[in-house]
Amino acid sequence: MKNTHDIALYRQDRQNQTLVIACPQDGAPELLYFGRALPKDTHLNSLYWSQQQATQQASLDVPAPMSLIPEAGQGWLQSPGVEASAVDRPAWAMCWSLSNVHQQADGFLIELEDTRAQLAVALSIGLQPSGLLRQQLTLTNQGQGDITVHRLACTLPMPPHFTQMLSFYGRWCQEFQQQRSEWQSTWLQENRHGRNSHANFPSVILGEQGFSEEQGELIGSHLAWSGNHRLKADYTMEGHRYLQAEALYLPDEIVLSSSQSISTPELLASYSRAGLNMVSQVFHQHARERLVLSKPRPVHINTWEAFYFDHDITRLKALADTAAHVGVERYILDDGWFRGRSNDQAALGDWFVDQEKYPNGLTPLIDHVKGLGMEFGLWFEPEMVNPDSDLYRSHPEWVLQLPQYDAVLARHQLVLNLAKPEVYDYLRERLFSLLKGYPIDYIKWDMNRDYTQPGGEICPQAYEQVVALYRLLGELNTAFPDLEIESCSSGGARVDFGILNFTKRFWASDCNDAFERHSIQRGFSYFFPPEVMGSHIGPDQSHTTNRIHDVAFRAGTAMLGHLGIEWNLLDANAEQKAIIARWISHYKTYRSVLHSGRNWRLPSADGRAQAQWALSEDGQEGLLVYSQLTMPKQAQTLPVRLPGLEAEQNYQISVLEHSPLPGHLMKALPAWWKNDLILNGATLSQLGLQLPILDPESLLMLSIRAISRLEAQ
Repeated sequence: MKNTHDIALYRQDRQNQTLVIACPQDGAPELLYFGRALPKDTHLNSLYWSQQQATQQASLDVPAPMSLIPEAGQGWLQSPGVEASAVDRPAWAMCWSLSNVHQQADGFLIELEDTRAQLAVALSIGLQPSGLLRQQLTLTNQGQGDITVHRLACTLPMPPHFTQMLSFYGRWCQEFQQQRSEWQSTWLQENRHGRNSHANFPSVILGEQGFSEEQGELIGSHLAWSGNHRLKADYTMEGHRYLQAEALYLPDEIVLSSSQSISTPELLASYSRAGLNMVSQVFHQHARERLVLSKPRPVHINTWEAFYFDHDITRLKALADTAAHVGVERYILDDGWFRGRSNDQAALGDWFVDQEKYPNGLTPLIDHVKGLGMEFGLWFEPEMVNPDSDLYRSHPEWVLQLPQYDAVLARHQLVLNLAKPEVYDYLRERLFSLLKGYPIDYIKWDMNRDYTQPGGEICPQAYEQVVALYRLLGELNTAFPDLEIESCSSGGARVDFGILNFTKRFWASDCNDAFERHSIQRGFSYFFPPEVMGSHIGPDQSHTTNRIHDVAFRAGTAMLGHLGIEWNLLDANAEQKAIIARWISHYKTYRSVLHSGRNWRLPSADGRAQAQWALSEDGQEGLLVYSQLTMPKQAQTLPVRLPGLEAEQNYQISVLEHSPLPGHLMKALPAWWKNDLILNGATLSQLGLQLPILDPESLLMLSIRAISRLEAQ
């Protein structure tokens, strides 16, 4: 039986949030409270006792508590936080005792040990400057013999009234799809692809019944890890609800010798009492704290859908000329530049400039691009190798593949074993050599296949592969501090806060179809801000779906992220290029609003439209992109209400761009349409604005600007 002398209580307050941790002398720490700020004079001892449950019949005399590291040895009958085994001690049923608690700027470091299991665990937990909750576990072997770690999971207890969830699924060209479901049974997501994969984005949102974009209490959670993972949302018969998140270890993958340690990925969580948008805004702010961008996000052009593997220096320069003319600021040379690369079946791993395509190296093209005032970027896929390559012919033993079995190909390629020092050194030398030899500002870092049999000799090495990847990216960041790296993985198969520590941008999907992009980008936006989401204007006919959209619909959709072009502008007519130039000008005007302000997903009355609303941090300037995706259920669109505006402030609403507005759904435009409208913030947020009736797969864009009383007269 616990008493107040056995328990230490710790409180942290930040960004209108309160965190309270209870640390018993015997047993793991407990999350007493995480949510909206409590009054400063809240009596923590009384708070603790008010949350203690009665003991039910037909149960343990002293039931195991819902702790932050659930203990099998204390009678926790669900998934424990740590599972390990050893031949020289009982390491599989730990009972933790408190060693020390260190108060830190960002929370607490809570140290525990089990002297019989000869194990120690440290829990780092606390509120970040953004208000986001971060936690991470580190397990250390204090014995002489080895231990095998089977599981090491962060555990986040949830309020008992959270009974709904929003999870994510997907496929290639359709990532970040959202699934709303009831949380009335065990929910489990296991990912064994070696990367996050298109299907298993490592995030889930749990909340009360009926939570929406603007209402409801909920917690959004994300595991910052770029490899195999497991997420589990479960509950007990006592009424405890909790989430566990961990790197998924393959059998015998993690063996710790004496004094060795292993840490979990970070589990990040955002609490909201005002719906999904608030959860997202906290994650967005946290991402910005990690990114520390030094300049506005430059407009890209990528050569992939323009030329594929057909690299002709004359046409590449001509594309650069046209791109610079419409306002592009960064030129990325995609796949096909290196030795022997004329299709996707050969040459991966041979990272030397192709002398047949580029007899004078990349310098003439780079000089031309930079002479036009643009930055230069280059595509790589360093983790992969084709069997038809000089590298593989010289070193077949370098692949991440069990030698006892036949190799399993995907996209005509295998994975290189970065955990081998000689492989790591080769890739490091090739990357460093090219980056020192050419003034490269940007790397598009691709990774296009899943792992199969990810081992070296006998034991799996999928975990070590991710650790080595992070180390290599970190070395590049240190050696070339002005270099920016984009994480691409057949589109959005490796998007997480772990790799965001080393990169500045994600390629969210290989699909540039503007219609499909809306659901992809919406799912992406729950955890990541628009400035890290690569979003490009594709050609008239989509490369992946064959759909055809007008330029405004394509450009307006791409505006919602980090804008780029994936289109051979040499094929565009003069009118199209003029429209693109105009949209790029809008992007440059409003990217500070999109990329440093607050962003909202606005609800649609019938689910047939989407609206994205961005407001500058000072509330003076906003941008609305309203997209009609499919045929509306009702004849009239409902007014769009714009949150976050100052009630007394007057705002001027101006039409910036729109898709064609034919008359088959609408006889006449709203009366205000052809004149700038002036309304105060209260009217715009409480009554809203009536918009035209749009065709399916079309959009419009409005600016909202605060004006003085004199301007409003």
